[in-house]
Amino acid sequence: MKIKPKIAVLGGDLRQYAVAKELLKKNANVYASGLCVECCDCTDLKIIDNIYEAIKNSNAVVLPLPASLDGNALNCPAIKNSERVSLDEIVDGMNVNAVLLGGRIPESTVVRAQAKGIRVNDYFLSEKLQIKNAYITAEAAVSIAMNSLDKCIKDSCFAITGSGRISRLLAEILLKLGAKVTIAARNTDALVYFELMGCDTVKITDNWSDKFTTGYDVIFNTVPAWLFNREFLEKVDKQALILELASAPGGLDICAARELSSNVRWGASLPGKYAPYSAGSLIAECIAEILESEEVGVL
Repeated sequence: MKIKPKIAVLGGDLRQYAVAKELLKKNANVYASGLCVECCDCTDLKIIDNIYEAIKNSNAVVLPLPASLDGNALNCPAIKNSERVSLDEIVDGMNVNAVLLGGRIPESTVVRAQAKGIRVNDYFLSEKLQIKNAYITAEAAVSIAMNSLDKCIKDSCFAITGSGRISRLLAEILLKLGAKVTIAARNTDALVYFELMGCDTVKITDNWSDKFTTGYDVIFNTVPAWLFNREFLEKVDKQALILELASAPGGLDICAARELSSNVRWGASLPGKYAPYSAGSLIAECIAEILESEEVGVL
């Protein structure tokens, strides 16, 4: 009989709980520690208070997305700051030849683990996962817009900066709902794609943002680079919602936005906040594929 592998699932938000539950269905003994749940509705899931006990003799250790918020400590909101566990300590507690998985694992952790003989896989590098994750982000962003506006999406005006996965999916959802959508991007070829979808387009050049100060109900930013400075935030229609979807450092002058009381919402980690079970299930699916390729024993 094939022996079930021991997998430690550590830290994170509610997505990690979903990951743990889904991995249980894939022929694994799952030991969870530091999850953001006060109670467990899954009797087969082993909840371990001590992270090091969960790691001990594990065939694989699953870190959250992101693995760390500061590049050093495990991303684990359930544990007090004074009791935080470093990623180095986790690596040191793992068996040689075990597998370490996580989302956006710091390079220093990768180097330390590989030097010990641990196989490292960053599941967030999966294109399939990123596309599906982008859809959840886009859906969540539309939900926020719906709850923030005092009118229907249909015939409302939306501006989106960027031409990546989230922008494309966001534009597609909004267009299907009858919205008017404008895309701003540097990539001229990408703008042609959006034109064919039915969007208006703006090339990001000098003074391009002046076109976004009026006429839009919601502005979505997906570009992790400085786009909207204090001058823009002073000019933009104060009734317009600006939703920041880009990863750090984002594209907004945070200090100016707070000082000016701009109508800005921060949309970091929307999949974990909006649809944690769906997002966690996607991560678990990706993890299972990686573990199978690593011959850890998960079906």
